[in-house]
Amino acid sequence: MTFFHSIRTRLTSWYALWLAATLVVYGVTSYVVSRNALVDNLDRSLRSEIKWVNDFIEPRARRIKLKRAAVRELRELRKIASQQQAPAPDSTIAEEDEADALWGEIYQHTLLSPRRHYIQILDRNGDLLYRSQSLGIQKLEHADIPYKWVQVVTSRSPGGEELRLAVTQNDFVKIFVAYPLETVNEALDSFFFSFRLFAPLALIISVIGGWFLASKTLAPVDDLTNAAREITAENLSRRLPAARVDDELGRLTAQFNDMIGRLQSSFAQIQQFSADASHELRTPLTIMRGEIEVALRNSRIDGQTRELLVSLHDELLRLSSIVESLMSLIRSDLGRHSLQITSVPLHELLRQIRDDAQVLAEEKHISVGFEERSPVTMNGDPQRLRQLFLNLVDNAVKYTPAGGSVTVRLERENGAAVVSVLDNGVGIPPDEMPLIFNRFHRVHREGYEAPPGSGLGLSIAKWIAEAHNGTLEVESKVGSGSCFRAVLPLAAIMR
Repeated sequence: MTFFHSIRTRLTSWYALWLAATLVVYGVTSYVVSRNALVDNLDRSLRSEIKWVNDFIEPRARRIKLKRAAVRELRELRKIASQQQAPAPDSTIAEEDEADALWGEIYQHTLLSPRRHYIQILDRNGDLLYRSQSLGIQKLEHADIPYKWVQVVTSRSPGGEELRLAVTQNDFVKIFVAYPLETVNEALDSFFFSFRLFAPLALIISVIGGWFLASKTLAPVDDLTNAAREITAENLSRRLPAARVDDELGRLTAQFNDMIGRLQSSFAQIQQFSADASHELRTPLTIMRGEIEVALRNSRIDGQTRELLVSLHDELLRLSSIVESLMSLIRSDLGRHSLQITSVPLHELLRQIRDDAQVLAEEKHISVGFEERSPVTMNGDPQRLRQLFLNLVDNAVKYTPAGGSVTVRLERENGAAVVSVLDNGVGIPPDEMPLIFNRFHRVHREGYEAPPGSGLGLSIAKWIAEAHNGTLEVESKVGSGSCFRAVLPLAAIMR
C-alpha cells in the first residue's frame, strides 16, 4: 500500500491523467474541426456545382423542354405512320440531336469533375430529365426544395448511403447535386489512424518518463529521509545534507537542521542537569546511608527503631543504585563513559553469574542452569559485561513464578558470542515489546503485581551490548516465558 500512497506514484498518476485528458480533448477537437473543415469545403463545391448546372440549364430549359415534348409526339406519329407509308424526312431529328447534345454536355462535365458527384434533374412535374451515370438506378429525394437559392443538407440515398445533398429549383427544373460522405469519413479515418495508434504509445512513454522525472526530482527527499532516520537522541550532532540549490527542499532542509540544533541544545541541557543532579544526590545519599549504618551499630536502640532504620537503609541502597544507573546512562549519552577492554573468558564469567543468581533465586525456589556449547573468550569490559548478564538474569528471576527455571546458554555463531537468558515466566505482552528497553518502563499486566525495581536494568543492558558493537534482542510469549539474546562480536572494535 505504501507504493500507491507515495508522492512519486501520485505525481505520475496525475501527470498521466492530465496527459490522457489532453490527448482525448485534442483528438476529439481535431476530429471535429477537421470534419467541419472538410464538410465546409464539400459544401462550397456542391454549391458551385449546382450553380453551374443551374446557370447552364436555365437559359435553355424552356426550349429544351418543348423540343423533348415535340420529339415524343413525333415518335408517336412516326409509329402510326410507319404502318401506312414510308416516313418522310423531318426537321425534328435535328431538334432531338440538339437536346441530346445538351444532356451530353452535362454528362461530359460530370465525367471531368474531380469529385464523385451525383447529379439529378427533374422537371416541374417531378419527371426525370437527367440522372448521372454514377447514380445508377437510385433516385435522390428531398421534401422541401428551396426556390432560387441553394440548401445543403445531410441525407441518405435509397440504398442507405450517407450523402451531402445540395438542392434548388427554378421556374423550369429541380436540381439535385450530392456527394457521398463516405469519402470524407475515410479521409478522416486515414488521417486519425496514426493518432489512435500512437496516442496510447505516447501516453505509456510519457508515464514512464514522468515516473523517471518524479523519481529524479524526489531523489533528494529519499536522501533526506534516510539521513533523518539515522539521527537519534544519541547523535543529535549530525545534520541533514545541505542542499546546493536554494529551492523548496533546500529551505526545508535548513529548517530541519535548525530544529535539530535546537533539540540538541535542549537535550544537552537536560542531560547536563540530570548528570549534575545525580552527582549532587550521591553525596547526601552516601552520608545518610553511613549515618544509618552507624546508628544500627548502637545496641541501645529498641527493636522498632532498628526495624525502621533497616528499612530506610534498604531504600537508600535502592535509591543509590538508581542514581548510579542514571549516572552510567548519562555518561554513555554524553560519550564520557569509557570501557576497560581486556580478554574476557565468557564461560567463566557466566558460571560466576549463575552462582550469584542462584542465591537470588533460592527464595522463590527457582533453578538457574547454565549450558555451555564451547568455551568462548572475547575482548570486552569484564565489569560491564557482568552487569549486562546479571541484569538479564535478575530480570528473568523477578518475572518467573516460584518453582520455575532460568537457563543461561552460551554459543558461538559466525564469529560472535551469543548469550541467551531463557525463563518460563509470565512473558511480555506484544504491545509492550517495543517499550521494554525504554528507561523507567515497567511491564504492567492486569492481575499481576510487578516486582520491585527501577526500570533501568534493561536500558543499561542494551547500552552495554551496543557499546561492545553488539545487539540485544528479545522473544516472548505471554504465559510461556521470554528469551533475551545478546550477540557480541568476539573481536569487535570497542567504542
